[in-house]
Amino acid sequence: GEWDAMMNTPGGAVPLKLIFVVDGEKLTGTAKRTRGDVALTGTIKGSDITFSYTIDYNGNAFTMNFAGKVEGDKINGAVSFGNTEESWAATRTKADKPKSN
Repeated sequence: GEWDAMMNTPGGAVPLKLIFVVDGEKLTGTAKRTRGDVALTGTIKGSDITFSYTIDYNGNAFTMNFAGKVEGDKINGAVSFGNTEESWAATRTKADKPKSN
C-alpha cells in the first residue's frame, strides 16, 4: 500500500512517501524522497514492520533502518542511521484505504 510518512532527523522533520509491496512476510517497495526514489526491503510479521533503504549522503552510502508497529492505517516507530535514532510515523493514504460499503 501507499503511506505518507514523516521522519525526524537532527536537521528537522523529513516527509516521504512509502510504497509497500507485501508478499507473505517479505516486504519490498519504494521510498519516494525529495532527493530521489530508492528501493526498500524488509519484513512484516503481524503488526511488526522493519525495513531499510540506502541513500547517498555526501558521497557516502548511508543505510536508514526503520522499525515500527502497524495499527490500522497508522505506523509509529524508530528509525536509526549512523549513531542516531529518531522517531517516524506514517499514515495510509486515503486513496489506498479499503473501500467499505
